[in-house]
Amino acid sequence: MRTLMAGPQSVRRQDDPNEYRVGHLDSAEPGRPHRAVLVTLADGDTRNAAATCTDMLRSFPHVRCVIMVGIAGGVPAPRQPQEHVRLGDVVVAFDGIVDYGHVKQGPSGAEPRRPVSGISMDLRRVAQRIQADQFLGKTLDWAKLLTSPDDYPMAVFARPPDSADQVHRHRRVVPHPDRAVSGHPEGLPKVHFGAVGSADVLLKSADLRDELAARHRVLAFEMETAGVAAGVANRGVNWFVVRGVVDYCDEYKNDVWHHYGSLVAAGGVRGILAQCAPFPVWRLEPDGARKLLPDPEMDRLREYLDQAGGVDGTAVWQAAAANMVAPLPEPATLAEMAVSLAGQNAGPDRIPPLVAFAEHVAARAPHRLGGQLRAWTDRVARQILHIGELIPDYRRAVERSLESQGADGRPPIRPCLLIQIERDGIESGSCQVRYWIQRQASRWDPEPTDPQQTTFRELEKVLQAAIRHAESTWRDLGDEPVEIELLLPANLINTAVEWWHTELGTAAPVPLCLDYRVVVRSLDRMRRPHRQRFWNQRWRSLWQDPSQHRVHWGRPEQGEDDLGPWAAQLREDRNLTTVVLGSSPDDESGGEELQAALRAGIPVILWDHRPGPLDAKVAGLLGALVAGPPEDLADGVRILRQNAGLLAPHERDQHPGRHLALLWDDPDRNVYDTGVQP
Repeated sequence: MRTLMAGPQSVRRQDDPNEYRVGHLDSAEPGRPHRAVLVTLADGDTRNAAATCTDMLRSFPHVRCVIMVGIAGGVPAPRQPQEHVRLGDVVVAFDGIVDYGHVKQGPSGAEPRRPVSGISMDLRRVAQRIQADQFLGKTLDWAKLLTSPDDYPMAVFARPPDSADQVHRHRRVVPHPDRAVSGHPEGLPKVHFGAVGSADVLLKSADLRDELAARHRVLAFEMETAGVAAGVANRGVNWFVVRGVVDYCDEYKNDVWHHYGSLVAAGGVRGILAQCAPFPVWRLEPDGARKLLPDPEMDRLREYLDQAGGVDGTAVWQAAAANMVAPLPEPATLAEMAVSLAGQNAGPDRIPPLVAFAEHVAARAPHRLGGQLRAWTDRVARQILHIGELIPDYRRAVERSLESQGADGRPPIRPCLLIQIERDGIESGSCQVRYWIQRQASRWDPEPTDPQQTTFRELEKVLQAAIRHAESTWRDLGDEPVEIELLLPANLINTAVEWWHTELGTAAPVPLCLDYRVVVRSLDRMRRPHRQRFWNQRWRSLWQDPSQHRVHWGRPEQGEDDLGPWAAQLREDRNLTTVVLGSSPDDESGGEELQAALRAGIPVILWDHRPGPLDAKVAGLLGALVAGPPEDLADGVRILRQNAGLLAPHERDQHPGRHLALLWDDPDRNVYDTGVQP
């Protein structure tokens, strides 16, 4: 490895017994090489590897990744040419390592107690590209990779003759498969990608090698990386492994291939790093302010911020740091903003600007990424900054701030229960039910449940159980309004679900609409991403200042007008947000209008459940509802339904509130893509 580094310099540290070499290796960015520190193990075992790695990270705390490079014993497979490992080959631990010396005895034999985590994803991605290139016939430039940049004499690393590479089976020499079939270039290494076994075991048994390889699916065996992984684990540093194959872990082990195997392993590391961008360096502010967090934690934050491309960095900066830090002189990425905050002290609230920044990004990021950022904040606040008790209150304050603002003028998230119902495709009387619970009035984060099969006869009981489950999670909400959303396919969308009951089995079952805002939503559209661009556009148009309904009325009489011109006008005017159907969806005319409106992306649709053309009185009532602000529509419909529910049964059926249907379909509240709601 020393021969392939540029300008290695000897370095020693006080209270560290190791001698280090610090030099450079090429990166994917010309003029910006990787700065590398090299240390050689005094002995080859996991304990010594862990101790040496710990010493190195203490002496060089800015190390971003530890690469274990050296020799290993390979697993030959002459009967499987593509998997055949030969002496002089390189094995890249693309699938990590198997600590086969740290096992538990299960019914099927010894099994690793736990997977070894922490592999560098940056280097794994590079290895994946190299693997793809090799599959397409493009190999690493070994002539360049194995040439010393400082003109070291390399004859000592010469490749042994092929006659020195023999595979034995039951004391007989087994021929290697043809190179053209196994993919081995003449006189050069083949690079293998898979798992490597690691333990304090010096293997010299072909039978045991094959047994362990079959059980753990590994390509090679070595004795150090499990210790390296243990040494870096507590410091948040990643690891990687590249090995040169020098023997077959059998009784014919010798040292003939050791020098060449060491060279090609080092060349493999050089080749991988040459395709990897430099690891980030989080520098101090110009005034020399001390950084808030150690580099590994800043690296993790950078990885998360790089995934948050849709978050408005300016808005986050204004919310998190504008009162404490001068504005950035030019447009900057989220990661660059984080760097500028890394040396800033906290204000009176004791929340450092960097932590506040991460929390505001999390509140605006997609669901999964937001959770990762919050977990990062929780960890550094508790383990490093010792302000863990302050984070929950600050997080709630951020969420309340976003809730009060809405998102781009849109309505705030409310706690809700979203229930999906689908007919069974085989049994006509059966259906499948699934529901999601949105617990709090904050960001869209619905919790799913498992689907369950039931019958339409038992459906109200299933819904009652779902509502009771949701209510048990809402018990601390106080007066916070909640709603129920029914996610329905086209063949159920005209069902009067708002009049289904709870308190079943009592003398007076209660219709859902008396206790909750109840709306329906289109299951078919939510599942079809190609429909969602127009749906999103119209929803945002609904909330543009001034927010208002832009209504397209259904055809006044069935058959009077062809659907084509009506639907064409709907598609031509992209500012239309709301449709009032000319008749019930159960009528052919109303059903055509409903489907045309859904395909055009209309998010708000109203109709009368009753068959026949829309009654003039009901039309006037709906006109009054859509003349008001969009945020009042669902409450207005609920009031009409409650008024109907207070009447005697024979009067109730005459009241328009008994028959009003509302499709209120917010594309940001998508249970099949929970990352859309900021």
